[in-house]
Order: sequence, then C-alpha cells, then structure tokens
Amino acid sequence: MSVDETAPLRVLVVDGDPRVRASVVSLLESSDELQVIAETDGGSDAVDLAERLRPDVVLLAADAARTGHTAPLSRSSRVFVLAGPEDRGTVEVAIRAGACGHLVPGAFTVGDLIRGIRDASRVSLGLSAREAEVMDLIASGRSNGEIARQLFLSEKTVKNHVNRIYSKLGVSSRATAIALWRGMVSVLPGRD
Repeated sequence: MSVDETAPLRVLVVDGDPRVRASVVSLLESSDELQVIAETDGGSDAVDLAERLRPDVVLLAADAARTGHTAPLSRSSRVFVLAGPEDRGTVEVAIRAGACGHLVPGAFTVGDLIRGIRDASRVSLGLSAREAEVMDLIASGRSNGEIARQLFLSEKTVKNHVNRIYSKLGVSSRATAIALWRGMVSVLPGRD
C-alpha cells in the first residue's frame, strides 16, 4: 500500500442493485481523491476481492451488511454502509461489527465520504479537534509555517501539535502520518 499522500484512496463498491452501484461508481470517479478499484453485487465476492485487492475503503450496501460481511471487510478497510433511513437497525449492527459510518445512496457527495473517512481516522487515532485540524492541513501539503499563519498560531505551537500527533500515531514522518490520516494504512489492530 502506498504512503504517497497524493495517491487516491482505493475504493471497493458493493451493491446488489446495478443502478445504485453504477451511480455510486460514477460519483466516485468524478474525484481525483478516490479510485474505484472494483465493484461487485455481493458480500461474499466483496470479501474475496478485499482480501486480494486491499482497498482503503469499502462502500457496502445494507443487504450485504445484513448478511454479516461487515466484520471481515472492516479488518483491513474502512467500511461505510450504504443505507437509507429505513435501515437504521442494519446500520447500528454494522457499526458494532466494525463499520465506520453510513451514507445514504443518492444523497451523499464525495466530500461527505472524505469527511467520514477523516472523522473515522480522528476517532480511531485519538486526536483532539485542534490536532485533527492541524492534521487536515498537513495532509493538504501545508508546511508548519503555512499552518501557523492559517490558524493564527505560532510556529512553535504548530510544531508542538505535530509532535503530539506523531506521538499519538506512533509515526516519525509526515508521509506516514498522512497515510494513516487518509486511511491508506490500517490503524486497526491485527487479528489472529
């Protein structure tokens, strides 16, 4: 898996409805930040594809989530359930099984998905709101000086935030911190 901060996040789309799947794929392909690496109509195929292709993100339809595919997919990818308001119970079960959140098909934007990925990263990485704000700017390629000017902080304060971020993430480089932040490197504990 690349730690290049300019590499797009790799996405697997899983939905049994070909029209919904095509709509989601079309939406994602309009972004330079995301790359659809595969799509499938079923959860068991999704698990096989995820093991082979190692996507950063899996968009999983509610019907596939209902059949128990969230847990195996969430071991190595950030999983978001594609579900309408009527599927609240399915979403809650999927979240308990490891999904990061949910999106309503036809109602979410690429920005919503990216915000969801970042929110999931912030929570799983244990960053404060200010550290998350600094990390967003780091991930966008800003230097410490640029971050200081944008947030009206001293450069020393920004450097302190960066050091705390690195400590919390257990990393020693900007590239690795960015990869973790963007969900390109798994922060999920290994499972036996």
